[in-house]
Amino acid sequence: MWTGLLLLVALSAGEPLEDARESFAAGRYAEAEQQALQAPPSGASLYLVGLARFRTGRPAEALEALDAAGREADAPEPDAWNFNRGACLYALGRFEEAERAFGGVGEGGPLTRAAWINAGFAAFDAGAPERARAWADRAAPGASAGEALLVEELRGLLTPAPPARVEADPYVQGLAAFDAGRFEEARVLFQRAAERAPDSGRARLMAGAAAWRLGARDAARADLTAALQRPLSPLDRKTAHQYLDLLSVGLRSSGPGVWASASVGPGFDGNVLQVGIAARDVSGASADQVTASLFAEASVGLTARLRLSDHFFAALSYGGSQRAYAGSSVRDYSLQLHRVTAAVEWEAAPRVRVGLIAAGDLFFTGLGDFRGLQASVGGNAWAAWDASEHTSTRLDLGATGKDGLGEEFAYLTGPRLDATLSQEGRLGAAAATAWYRYRQDLIGTLVQEATSDDASVVSQAYVIPFAFASHAAGVTARWQPRPWLTASLDVEMEWRRYREDSSLRVETAGGAIQTWNARRRRDVRFGAGPSLSARLPDPLRLTARYELLVNRSNVDMRLLDDDAASCAGEARLCHAYDYTNGNYEKHSVLLQLEAVW
Repeated sequence: MWTGLLLLVALSAGEPLEDARESFAAGRYAEAEQQALQAPPSGASLYLVGLARFRTGRPAEALEALDAAGREADAPEPDAWNFNRGACLYALGRFEEAERAFGGVGEGGPLTRAAWINAGFAAFDAGAPERARAWADRAAPGASAGEALLVEELRGLLTPAPPARVEADPYVQGLAAFDAGRFEEARVLFQRAAERAPDSGRARLMAGAAAWRLGARDAARADLTAALQRPLSPLDRKTAHQYLDLLSVGLRSSGPGVWASASVGPGFDGNVLQVGIAARDVSGASADQVTASLFAEASVGLTARLRLSDHFFAALSYGGSQRAYAGSSVRDYSLQLHRVTAAVEWEAAPRVRVGLIAAGDLFFTGLGDFRGLQASVGGNAWAAWDASEHTSTRLDLGATGKDGLGEEFAYLTGPRLDATLSQEGRLGAAAATAWYRYRQDLIGTLVQEATSDDASVVSQAYVIPFAFASHAAGVTARWQPRPWLTASLDVEMEWRRYREDSSLRVETAGGAIQTWNARRRRDVRFGAGPSLSARLPDPLRLTARYELLVNRSNVDMRLLDDDAASCAGEARLCHAYDYTNGNYEKHSVLLQLEAVW
């Protein structure tokens, strides 16, 4: 018999084909086989074909694929390959060959002791009890609690005892059922084994693995958590954590690791002046200025996720991007961004997470006149309640200090405060989050000199406050209909009310300083952003994005006044004196090719 460690090997292996790997991890073995067969023949793809065939009860075909993988230039790692060949040969009744395959696993590796135990079972079934006893004696020193149980089972076969006693062992029966894909039966047997051996962490681990295969996420979480509270080998503990990562949301959901990414792509922006990231003054734009442009965008990223303990997780990241506009009239609005973040999350109680994140941003603008735009440093704290396997409620509180770089952008200096409440729902391959946010962006006011055709005016300047308070609500949705295809949609509505009046400050020929057209700006903004992303051959992904922004404002020099006489009154409350055209639409598209390692 074999110990069912094929599951552990598959989960701890690399990523030969990402879509096939995801299908395999989800228990869709036939689909995983077909996806791997569609890839160019390689050691990695053929190895995954073999694993999938074994899981569907075809050990002969599985062995054929594994042998083919071993002949490729990028042959699989020898220990895992020998171990899985041994499992296939054992299932075919070729016990002496199985013993040799298990014996080919190198000493000192994570599979070594399990391979020796399996070699002993194969030797026993081949009619060589002395060799079986030698394998048991070799595996016993330093065995974990779970491995020691298997060694005793093997030794039990070598002493006079009723064979039925061994066959009736629920853990051994559970392994056989699991390897045959009978997960419901396997779970019952592993639970029975856990009742007989309360200190057996591995019985609970395998019960959790069977529950996960059945889609019983609550039960899987309970079993895996219980397993981690008991003795486990390093490999078993790592596997339990991997399963819990798959069951989790938040920082731990991707598991520990390091990822690097790079992307490049062309795009088109129909209204460049509305940058949308760090506000820019656009009051000086002429009515006939071309505001649409093609652009090129490139980005790089680096992310590290760390497991600090069973309940503490951390993430560090850096991202840099450059968008360069082709149009000569808008080239100065080209934007470069650098961002670093450090986050930590604590599972404070079952289904309760709290976390902190610190972030720093640095923006630059322009191409020929490349210069700093804004720097910011901020922090965010959150608390989340995962009410069920399908829902999570989260509250975020954030504060950011922003500094406009240089005298030109000094008006971008000030704090920003955010409070966000969100509700996430997850079902199968789909997830959606509804959210509400209150924001106070308390940056400064710009005084922008302007020319006047009025002979009675000596000088004039627009007074443009940028600080605002807003309420916003939105929905983000993500759907993965196939392992290689992901669709997403972001929709947002925001109601902004600026904190101070905008106006036109005028010095008349008589030397008087007057304030014209004092008006409290109010905007309603709607944004939508669908995207479609397809995985190409590793490590590439192709993404297409469209973004729409519609802004409606009571500040717009094109608006008609209800009372034309107001333009001549003392207050000069007249849209002709507004500082910008606040009613606009922005359409942009981006096609992005990304590589992730």
